[in-house]
Amino acid sequence: MAYFKTPQFLHEVFGEKQSMLEVSCTVLFALVGSWLVYFVADIKLDNWQVILAFILIADVLAGCIANFSFGTNAFYAKRPKNRLIFIAIHVHIVAIAWLLSQPMDIALIIWAYTIVTACVVNALHGKSIQGFIAANLMCYGIFLLIYLSLPTWFLMVSVFFMIKVLFSFAVDHYRQSTQ
Repeated sequence: MAYFKTPQFLHEVFGEKQSMLEVSCTVLFALVGSWLVYFVADIKLDNWQVILAFILIADVLAGCIANFSFGTNAFYAKRPKNRLIFIAIHVHIVAIAWLLSQPMDIALIIWAYTIVTACVVNALHGKSIQGFIAANLMCYGIFLLIYLSLPTWFLMVSVFFMIKVLFSFAVDHYRQSTQ
């Protein structure tokens, strides 16, 4: 696969180099996924809060795919401090809940579970068990989301938020692991 150098302002999103296939898949998933969430939510794009919420939803969906790419993974593998900062700043699910009038206590539960488990997974960097633990915590997280009885559109966004931060981002997918 042919890679190209990404512009510096996109390094946090796509890393220092990326393939057209990975960028195209990321953008397509963000657009199609946002449209599906919008369709399921049946919300009108009639004010700044809804528009901003759907920009954040598109970001969640894009990151869900981009964080699996070789370029993004390599960028953060070289910068463990940046990886922790990236995990810490992910308040998207809380912001989306606030912007679209969803219960904040539920959003905070989803956010806390995702951030805490992502930190646990990140602490296992370089260990062969990292991917397994991430998958295990992701599965428990899905049970949690189902238990919370969320509206379908918020469940969709929450699942992808959790995948993005906990599994897609916190795991170093391309590193040679050690025991």
